[in-house]
Amino acid sequence: MNNKNWNEKIKHNFNNAACNYLNYSNIQRFFALKIVSFIKELNTIKGEWIDLGSGTGLLADELEKEFSNKKVCRIDFSKKMLLQNKSSSKKILWDLNHELPSTIDNCSLITSNFCLHWLNNPDSIIKNWFSKLKSGGYLIISYPTHESFPEWKKTCREIDSEYSGLSFLSTEKLSKNFKSDEIYFSEKYTFLENFPDIYQLFRSIVNVGAQSTKCKRKTVKELKEMQKSWPKNYDNTVNLSWEIGIQIVKKL
Repeated sequence: MNNKNWNEKIKHNFNNAACNYLNYSNIQRFFALKIVSFIKELNTIKGEWIDLGSGTGLLADELEKEFSNKKVCRIDFSKKMLLQNKSSSKKILWDLNHELPSTIDNCSLITSNFCLHWLNNPDSIIKNWFSKLKSGGYLIISYPTHESFPEWKKTCREIDSEYSGLSFLSTEKLSKNFKSDEIYFSEKYTFLENFPDIYQLFRSIVNVGAQSTKCKRKTVKELKEMQKSWPKNYDNTVNLSWEIGIQIVKKL
């Protein structure tokens, strides 16, 4: 699948999930609030604030709630997601696989929550985002790392079935895009989701529009095998473990 078709598939799935996204985005909300808590520790950051891959405005809304004097510009490639944002907010429809518009420049804060791993060339894109900061400005990103979903990967190995999840990012590799003294903060967190069975687990991914895959769709037989082999808790429920990286980079 070429990049154009892949990107259209991602956009289609997020557009379809736009109306109900906020009802199911528990992990995205958790880390949006964590990003807000970090920004509170940075003191007031004067200048323009941008949220990249803003979706329905989850993080931007939390920022404006905490910092009532700020207006956060929301940028996303999903028109239907942007339409879920407050009508009064500044919104830009933009494919983040491309460099940011020239009008975006000299920002004091750029945030991105659960977006970077959907892009074709995250290393080059994150360098472009960083270039849009003014001196003293911060880039704050959260993203699933390549250590996410161990239960899913283990199950696929055991039943000799193709793992159809995304190949997530490496914190160590991303960090190489910056000088050591530019990395203000870098940490990884574990987040555990629990479901009655794998069918509801996969449904939760669809509910937020994150089901895009370049692999073949699983058959009913394969799903039954996965349900049988997936590691179970004492109450027969199943887990999905995420490892989430948060990096704060400061332009000197």
